[in-house]
Amino acid sequence: MTDVTPELVEKAYLALISCDRAEAAQYWSEDVRFSVPGRHLQAGWHVGLDALLSFRRALTAAAGGNFEVELVTSMISGNENMDVVRVHAVRPGAPEGSTSPYDVLDARGVQVFRWEDGLIVEGHAGFFGDGATNYDQWWSPLDGAGERRYV
Repeated sequence: MTDVTPELVEKAYLALISCDRAEAAQYWSEDVRFSVPGRHLQAGWHVGLDALLSFRRALTAAAGGNFEVELVTSMISGNENMDVVRVHAVRPGAPEGSTSPYDVLDARGVQVFRWEDGLIVEGHAGFFGDGATNYDQWWSPLDGAGERRYV
């Protein structure tokens, strides 16, 4: 059993953010299951490394290449870790200085991961307070005025 350390957790995040499959496969199981919160097209279980990487690519694309995840703190117990994270993204084409939750995602939440044999096999994400609503609105196929947009 591999010891889960803060350094290992950070490497796993960086590998996923890179969207490089070979890099991600060093930390994420081929059969990983990851639950995305919300009521939008990306919500629900993403099963398998390819599905998880596809989700990550969708995040990056929706944010015009700049979807930020800040690891605030990580708590580790045995083969599980819980991380407090801050996510931030601004949709391309958002009006300068917009604070609309349809344009700007700025939320704090947690991600919980279970590890086996040095790889993440399962993960769950959740947001605090209005962050859950902000996440749904940011993913909405409609903008704040109710106009259809591409997601």
